[in-house]
Amino acid sequence: MSKASPERRGSARQSDRRGTARHSDRGDTPRRLDRADHLRLLRGAVRNVLSIDPALRPPASDGRPGGLIEFPPREKREFIVIGDLHGNHKNLRAILNDRDNMTKLREDKAVLLFLGDAVHNDRSGFVYEMESSIEIMDIIIGLINDYPRNVIYILGNHDSFQPELTKMGIQQGLLYRAALLKARGKQYVEAMQELFDALPLFVIHRFFLAVHAGPVRGGSTRTELINVRHFTNLVWQLTWNRLNETRSTPSLKEYGPEDLEETRRLLGCPPEIPIFVGHNPMWKWGEEDSIWIDALGTRHHVILYATLETKCPYISVKGSFAYTVKYADLGLVPRRFVLDDYR
Repeated sequence: MSKASPERRGSARQSDRRGTARHSDRGDTPRRLDRADHLRLLRGAVRNVLSIDPALRPPASDGRPGGLIEFPPREKREFIVIGDLHGNHKNLRAILNDRDNMTKLREDKAVLLFLGDAVHNDRSGFVYEMESSIEIMDIIIGLINDYPRNVIYILGNHDSFQPELTKMGIQQGLLYRAALLKARGKQYVEAMQELFDALPLFVIHRFFLAVHAGPVRGGSTRTELINVRHFTNLVWQLTWNRLNETRSTPSLKEYGPEDLEETRRLLGCPPEIPIFVGHNPMWKWGEEDSIWIDALGTRHHVILYATLETKCPYISVKGSFAYTVKYADLGLVPRRFVLDDYR
């Protein structure tokens, strides 16, 4: 079993709503942002993602920023790892405002690491809804611009406008594009695609590895991860692979314990280093929480999701392989004598 220690929930404060400029620290009255403002902010986020220090994000063979971010062994900041949000901006705000996370971010004592898939509501009955996707990306874009050294967002399979991207048969990629086109215009859609194209796919840290979906079958080398955008199959696997749930030989769309082990070996990492992924909620193995540790025979492997309306786990890593599972306060009020404990 991976080493993880749970903590009690902290407190949360409400953050600014989408489309409102953040001037509260100066006491000014917030103003609504127009299309030009949003486009400027998005383009700024693209520049910040592409401007990550090459010492951390080595360039690919074509000179563009590579797909790998690797932090040096001397890195001492806390890493706050956030799983798939799928439009749940309430949970994101709860994590940001939990304990002193924002203070640590402002003081350069913490790094936010998003495992991708912040967009596309995946709740039954809400898969057509795209307002939450626009709102949550506004928050993330603001974070990238305000703290460019402290926010990393890994590409997920839903970070796309591709028509092949569907949920329950609904083409969410196309719906998201249409919603952005209507709300923000063609230039904004093009800039969002630039952001998707700029995102890294893999993070190496002294005390953990992180990727959206899972490892490449048979593992991958640093060189392959740096140049991953040149290998469509590798990009697909890192953003779409799922844990084999049948304990049989994994298919080409799945990974198993041996692929996790081979990934560690090829990257020169110790066998006990945890690997954090999102993408693959194991609801059939338990729906009371949205974090699954060492599922189905894996070791030092965590699947993290942040979409539940009743629980919001995230991971804190600082100084060792022994990560901490924390729960943000969602402001739920228990009720007595009813089947539903939450309002």
